[in-house]
Amino acid sequence: MFTKLESTFEKPLFAVIDQLKDFKGEDGKGIDYKKIWTPEPRKIYGVLPERYWKDFHLTVMTINCKIPPHTDTEIITSINFYLQTEGCRTVFYKPKVDAPRTAQVENQTNGHIYFEEDLEEVDSFVAKDFEVWALDVTQIHSVQGDFKLRKAITLGTFVHKYKDVVEMLKETGNVIC
Repeated sequence: MFTKLESTFEKPLFAVIDQLKDFKGEDGKGIDYKKIWTPEPRKIYGVLPERYWKDFHLTVMTINCKIPPHTDTEIITSINFYLQTEGCRTVFYKPKVDAPRTAQVENQTNGHIYFEEDLEEVDSFVAKDFEVWALDVTQIHSVQGDFKLRKAITLGTFVHKYKDVVEMLKETGNVIC
């Protein structure tokens, strides 16, 4: 579901180069992803063996409200480099009914939003600023807390499953099990 990397990171220089998807309501609240470029790619990509870098894309994610239980659209594994966390809790769930109810917002393709009453919490974590966490975003998860802005640089992949990414992180010494 999730794994904390062994070390923290220094914020790299980066510039936004393109607006990607956003998942926001009419009030402008939700999640926003922007493609970024950095002159210091090793500070981020360096958590992975270099032969896999081409399979990951670099974005900055901002969240400005509580995010309901959901699965991500298209991304299957995300490595989040948290810049600003405000004490939020990332919660993972499993269905407690055979057919949990779902909905989708604009821009969602294979991702879904789930009704919390159909779910049971199974685990959670609270990231701190400048920590790095790998997440299986095909699993139902939410962001809980009272906050104004949560921000992370993300390495996302459409290719590699979470368990394979954890093995990559072990290879570089960023996860020790």
